[in-house]
Amino acid sequence: MRSPSELSRQKRFGRIIKERRDELGLTQLQIGDLGGPSAPTIRKIEDGDAAISTHTLNKLDAPLRWLPGSAARAYAGGAPAPKEAGGEHAGDESIVAGPTSIRFDISDLTGLLAATGRLTDAVERGQTTEPTVVEAISDLNRVVSRLSARYATVMLERNGGPGRQLHPLVEMAFAHLLEVPADTDDATELEERRYRRWLAGRTENVSQGTEAQFRARWLAANSATAPNRNGKH
Repeated sequence: MRSPSELSRQKRFGRIIKERRDELGLTQLQIGDLGGPSAPTIRKIEDGDAAISTHTLNKLDAPLRWLPGSAARAYAGGAPAPKEAGGEHAGDESIVAGPTSIRFDISDLTGLLAATGRLTDAVERGQTTEPTVVEAISDLNRVVSRLSARYATVMLERNGGPGRQLHPLVEMAFAHLLEVPADTDDATELEERRYRRWLAGRTENVSQGTEAQFRARWLAANSATAPNRNGKH
């Protein structure tokens, strides 16, 4: 169940999204056509009824003509930065937007997992009861879980897929991510869960179109990592 503060934040964020969309003269469907979330997802966001993932937040910036990270900043309580605002700087100075993704060492991920584990233990033991802190820890857990899931996807792409028998140790390590996908409002997350199951050989209820899509993605991923698999650089 979402806390009152989380509901209030989602309602505020929904108003910001709708006002910006109306300002740009875009329909909910056009947001999706421009690379943003689907129309049903946008509708839920604007109604304040959606559990919003980091991936969804990042997809909102481009169609709403915001600088990268603006949607996440607005969701956290701040204000988004329109791209057109960049032209207001004096002189010939301009801001170069940062990348939408970065590489990080696996040691950073394990460090995050350990830290979030300690924070979660503190909440479960009642050592931390401040609602704002508990909510922040919950948000942090969701972000770290998504990072862990992405790492699992890469490992499954390298060790699983058509014609490969997934090693028992790999399957055991990511068993919790290979369970039957639960219902989720995030279509992208649902597809990722199905893709991981497909990589592990659990191909039930996969249509021919989805099979072709997953196979193309898997082949592209293995083509990019072929030198590493062969031990060459």
